[in-house]
Amino acid sequence: MGGILGLLGICVVIIFMVLLGIKYPYLKNIILIGGILRILAGCFHFFILKLPDGIIDAVKFENNAWRFAEMPFIDFLNSFKTQNLALSFVWVLSFIYRLVGRSPLLLQSVSISLGIFCIVLVYKLAFLISKNRVNSKQAAFIFACFPTIILYNVLILREVYIMFCFLLAFIYLVKWRDSHLLSDGLFALFFFSIMYFLHGALLIGAALFFIMLVIYSSSFFLTRLKLGKLLLPNTAIFLLTPFLIGTFFFYFSNINLPYLGKITNIFTFSRILFQSEVTNLGGSAYPSWLIPDSISGFFLLIIPRLFYLLFSPFIWDLRAINHLLGFVDGLLYLFLFYWITKGVVFKKHNQIITTLFIILIPLLVAYSWGVGNFGTALRHRVKFIPVFIAISTIYVPKITLTKKFKGSKPNE
Repeated sequence: MGGILGLLGICVVIIFMVLLGIKYPYLKNIILIGGILRILAGCFHFFILKLPDGIIDAVKFENNAWRFAEMPFIDFLNSFKTQNLALSFVWVLSFIYRLVGRSPLLLQSVSISLGIFCIVLVYKLAFLISKNRVNSKQAAFIFACFPTIILYNVLILREVYIMFCFLLAFIYLVKWRDSHLLSDGLFALFFFSIMYFLHGALLIGAALFFIMLVIYSSSFFLTRLKLGKLLLPNTAIFLLTPFLIGTFFFYFSNINLPYLGKITNIFTFSRILFQSEVTNLGGSAYPSWLIPDSISGFFLLIIPRLFYLLFSPFIWDLRAINHLLGFVDGLLYLFLFYWITKGVVFKKHNQIITTLFIILIPLLVAYSWGVGNFGTALRHRVKFIPVFIAISTIYVPKITLTKKFKGSKPNE
């Protein structure tokens, strides 16, 4: 029965893919390629052989979805606990099980559908950044075919849901930077905020954007005040800011963020130093020199830890066959970051990119200290790669399979 429900889910995915291709005809081939790759990977995982990272947390999440679905409805409603953030998305998915029954492939179909829709979102974000349709389609194609993105688009894990919210948050952030409309800013803040229920450390992104929004609204308020032309929404935000900031610190002061500990204790670095030790385990553990023994060591190791989060394992770290997936993935990241870094350093300054990095870099630093082995690094960095693929549209050269010859053709 579970297999039949799963195959019905795959049929719905195919219909959804066709509808997306009709709505976005300029992306239909990319959507088709990305969709087929995800469907094949999902079916391979379910029917033939489990994919990497699909036999531990993915199984636990699916089991919890069924556990929630079997609860009496009132107990189920009361079971939602914001403290147990890892199960928030599973709690929502369990509605599907409650309605139609249990089928892991059916929940995989939800992930696949979101992954396919993210192809469109990558295109939209890339176009907002670059204003170039050709480059934006290339970004969508890279996302559609990126191996580890496909992997995490077909498993019952949080990553695809985080990608989806990240892309929407940054789409509205870029729209807000262009239009200065408060509604766009609030939509961006909303999508940044709900990611807290997917992984607590992502609250950093919401906090940074909230500060950004408050600074802009305050500046806009003062400018309009000098001109004697006040707008009610910006005035309201300016007047409510002290109350909102006070409420934020009062309510969240006791929340334990993954990797960082309590907000009030972040700058003691105790939880961060502890996290770097306890995660440094297993056959894919980081080199021991990446574990700091003091606060000064923390600052000295920020850049090396970032490199290991984004690009590890390096060739000197390979100790097993299963490390090759991470090695190839790291090389693909290196390719993208090479062109992004080269473009940022040598090309015209882009204010939108700076705004995106203000949020992305602190998040990457936080995650770099919460990860102590290559396998976990591969899983966590994939959350951010869709945004970096979109950013790369400005800098990565156009990829073509044919070479255009200049001059006259033969026999002309």
